[in-house]
Amino acid sequence: MIEVEIKLPIFRRPPIEQGLRRLGFEPGNLIRESDTYFTSNFHDFMRNDEALRIRESENLSNTSAAAFLTYKGPKLDSVSSARKELETEVADGETCRNILLSLGYRELSPVRKLRQYYHRDDLTACVDQVEGLGSFLELEIIVENEAGRENALKKIETILHDLDCRMEDTTRYSYLYMLQKRQQ
Repeated sequence: MIEVEIKLPIFRRPPIEQGLRRLGFEPGNLIRESDTYFTSNFHDFMRNDEALRIRESENLSNTSAAAFLTYKGPKLDSVSSARKELETEVADGETCRNILLSLGYRELSPVRKLRQYYHRDDLTACVDQVEGLGSFLELEIIVENEAGRENALKKIETILHDLDCRMEDTTRYSYLYMLQKRQQ
């Protein structure tokens, strides 16, 4: 699977959320997420433009919880954050964390956010409040293969334009990278 995604810093959430509704996006769940990223001496994920993380997710809409192990490959273009993504739910995030630590991986600073999901057809919009960074809009489409990536990016650019935003205002930096830069 390929996740085609853009990330936009936003300074006023209400106009963005109103715009999403105007464009036919339906509000989804409100989720509290805590992402723990890993690296090691034998594989530097950040240097390779990759990510390995455990996401612990608490659904505040229905009080359920889940944990996921995710690998993200290097970015596939110079415009978006499109990349190969492999993810699986794990029964116990803490046990998964201990397995990775036992294998020699090290934890990096966690990324914590409150995420409001919106959905329209194959598009997902997330309005995030990231601890230590502020608010962001993520627009994403999951495609099966490389052939669908360009079309997905065009759909995302159209939504961005319809929200009176520009691709030039998006960032390709991950929340983890931005937090680490802020801490330096």
